[in-house]
Amino acid sequence: MNNPFNPSFGRIPAVFLHRGQLIDDVVNEINNPNSPYKISIVYGMRGVGKTTFLTEIGKRVEKNPDWIVVDLAMGSNLMAALVDSLYMKAGNELQKIFESIKGLNFSAFGLQLSAEISQPTFSTYQGILTNMFDKLRKKGIKVLITLDEVKSNRELKDFAGYYQLLNRKDYPVALMMTGLPENISELQNEDIMTFLLRGKRIALSALNLAQIEVSYNNVFKQSGFQVTEDILSKMALMTMGYSYAFQLLGYLVWNSAKKNKIIDQNLLDKIKPEYLVELDQNAYTKIFSSLSKQDKKFVLAMAQSSEQRVSIKEIRERLNRPSNFVANYRRRLLDDQIIKSTNYGEVAFTLPFFKEYVLQQHRFEQGL
Repeated sequence: MNNPFNPSFGRIPAVFLHRGQLIDDVVNEINNPNSPYKISIVYGMRGVGKTTFLTEIGKRVEKNPDWIVVDLAMGSNLMAALVDSLYMKAGNELQKIFESIKGLNFSAFGLQLSAEISQPTFSTYQGILTNMFDKLRKKGIKVLITLDEVKSNRELKDFAGYYQLLNRKDYPVALMMTGLPENISELQNEDIMTFLLRGKRIALSALNLAQIEVSYNNVFKQSGFQVTEDILSKMALMTMGYSYAFQLLGYLVWNSAKKNKIIDQNLLDKIKPEYLVELDQNAYTKIFSSLSKQDKKFVLAMAQSSEQRVSIKEIRERLNRPSNFVANYRRRLLDDQIIKSTNYGEVAFTLPFFKEYVLQQHRFEQGL
């Protein structure tokens, strides 16, 4: 049997933990035309499972014959891609209706415009799409548009402006986007994007450790591996609920134990160095580099504490900064999901072994 774990970013793994109740709630809300979930923003740090979540939502929604789910990709002409995707996802009856739109010709290669529209503009696609959405509304068909890992650019701004028009005219079209916290904040600060503030923000937090333990147990034991409950518990703790860490650790354990089928403490000790290197190279380096200079000072002050749960008072004293300054960067790091509040006046890192990574980076910078 092939290794079922997949630590690659942006790909749907064979083994993953469903965020069951949250997915149920979102799907139910999307079906409500008056719900704030008509515009949804799914955010979280790199490797938290945003793409998987978006894919699961899309699969659930499109089981309803009254819905069409269209997945768009950044870097493309979003308006043209939406026209093509709507046609390709429509059934034969709807395709024939779309083909009746004057000046259009659809084929297996996508939209073909008539000779008089040799150089289509944004307005050209806007007119075509509005015509298509009119016909969909008459047929009682609703549309969910998904956009993964959004970033602010001209194409997205134009698309968002058109979606705002659809929303204002009450077309049955929902929009769900995913992005890194800093990119979502940037979008919402753009004038054309302010309507996103009225949408629903969905923060993907850590996975449940008990679920991770059960999942590891099911996957490994059903595949003939020998592993104790104590080791399964330690594996779950090594991930701290981080989705990428769950996939990475499972992948490394599977490959290392596939010959003798025994997973024990010796094996965990053996793979731990590679586990840390992969976490650092594939996730933490990018996460850390996105932090501001003051953010980095804050997390360093946390990492230098002897405690796992660090008091804000200790951080303030290490930084020698006033309370309002520290509170501002605490809030920023909470929003970015780098840290979590563990008790009143206390914070802790959300990522496994991130404290060790921060201290290591500091030693490198100091030349130690």
